[in-house]
Amino acid sequence: MPADIKTYKRRRRGISAEDVKKMKPPIIKLRRGDMDYTFLFMVVLVLSVGLVMLLSASAPEAKRLYGNSYYFFLKQCACAAIGLVCMYIMSRIDYARCKRFVPGALVICIIALVLVLLPGTGVSLNGSRRWLNTPVVQLQPSEFMKPIIAMYFALLIDKGKYNLKTLKGVLPFAGVMVIVLSLMLMETHLSGAIVIAGIGMVVLIAGGIPVKPLIIGGLVIGVVGIFGVRQFSEVRWNRIMSFLDPFSDLQNTGYQISQGLYAIGSGKLFGLGLGQSVQKYTYLPEPYNDFIFAIVCEELGLFGAICVIILFAALILRAARIASYAPDLYSSLVATGITAHLAIQTVLNIAVATSSVPNTGVSLPFFSYGGTSIITLLAEMGILLNISRYAIKPNMKREKL
Repeated sequence: MPADIKTYKRRRRGISAEDVKKMKPPIIKLRRGDMDYTFLFMVVLVLSVGLVMLLSASAPEAKRLYGNSYYFFLKQCACAAIGLVCMYIMSRIDYARCKRFVPGALVICIIALVLVLLPGTGVSLNGSRRWLNTPVVQLQPSEFMKPIIAMYFALLIDKGKYNLKTLKGVLPFAGVMVIVLSLMLMETHLSGAIVIAGIGMVVLIAGGIPVKPLIIGGLVIGVVGIFGVRQFSEVRWNRIMSFLDPFSDLQNTGYQISQGLYAIGSGKLFGLGLGQSVQKYTYLPEPYNDFIFAIVCEELGLFGAICVIILFAALILRAARIASYAPDLYSSLVATGITAHLAIQTVLNIAVATSSVPNTGVSLPFFSYGGTSIITLLAEMGILLNISRYAIKPNMKREKL
């Protein structure tokens, strides 16, 4: 077995970085190959389907608000074009050389989260302050934080300075997470906080942290969080209550969930037809955002919804495959974190739309309207394509040093 792969597998088994450095240096070097074109095709396919569904779901609301049925669609296409450029750039640059910029990117994201809370720079919408007002566009810093938290945790683990099996070794990760999640909760961005916490936990588990204490800690935090919501956030507590019985208050807390369920039920097996949704005409609030999956079910039916779920499952599994073939510990953990982001957000959105979990306001990747989200997602896909160029495979060509 080549020496570089041996070293990689030793790192994956938990041998410290210091011991790895004392080992015999690699005698071969991985040659950069072609990217994973299957994964690229899946990304383009999901993006295309998402844009079509966004146009269908947003047309009535765009016509009512702006007099142009294509308003949201055109803005999303523009952001998707920027995202594709970012994806190309991220797929071409050497990911290993970008590691030194990760701590600075984390600091910038934290500063941006602070600026969101300040009057004049932050934008409030529907009771939440999630957007940063810039001279050009409104940005959502929490979207940038999702890949950055995965990259920062991966960098700390890769350095080998922290023993994840001890409390002292876990404290630096916990400290960063507390700062980020506190700022997110101050923005009343619970869904983003859940996604970022999930990404961090997955990267730590993949990095070797004991699972049992992590689960216990997560359960304790969850119980404390529910108690805090009950005491200090009546709006979110009402959401939990409406989840338990969405039809008990159809005019208030249960309105959005019940309308979403009506949309899903109306689709039956094969749907009403693309563009033929009834619920998107002022009945279902923001059908082009958090509840776009309900419109998918209404227009394409159960069959179409299953096809969309299969598309996401295939994309997530292919991303996980890239993570498993990554050439080093850092790239493997980064790919794992990005895969976790895609999986957690997809599962949460579908669960919310089907009233399987309380309404948390999380978007569906590549489908829901959101410029910052689509740009960040496509940039993340570019990172995965970059890592796939250096994949360790039995038939891969290698060059001697």
